[in-house]
Amino acid sequence: MEFLKEFVVETAGELVLQFLACGLFVGLVFLAAWGWSVSPALTGAGGGLFALFTGYGLWEMFRGSERHRKGRLASAAVVTTTVVLAFAYYASNCYC
Repeated sequence: MEFLKEFVVETAGELVLQFLACGLFVGLVFLAAWGWSVSPALTGAGGGLFALFTGYGLWEMFRGSERHRKGRLASAAVVTTTVVLAFAYYASNCYC
């Protein structure tokens, strides 16, 4: 019986995460379309800065730790990149 309970809870959690990812994806598409209609240059610059920030997070994630102490910016970039990767994983299975 414990197995069935665990299975139901995990399935419900996956469905909630999938629903949130699809909703966030649709929201981001609408936000990008609205931003592009208002100011294409600002939207492109914001997207580029976000891409650079997540790229920095990836670099910090896989960088060797040769006695290197991470600062707040590096930690924020790593957390942001982790959230973006988790979102991308769930949004890739979105059939919206």
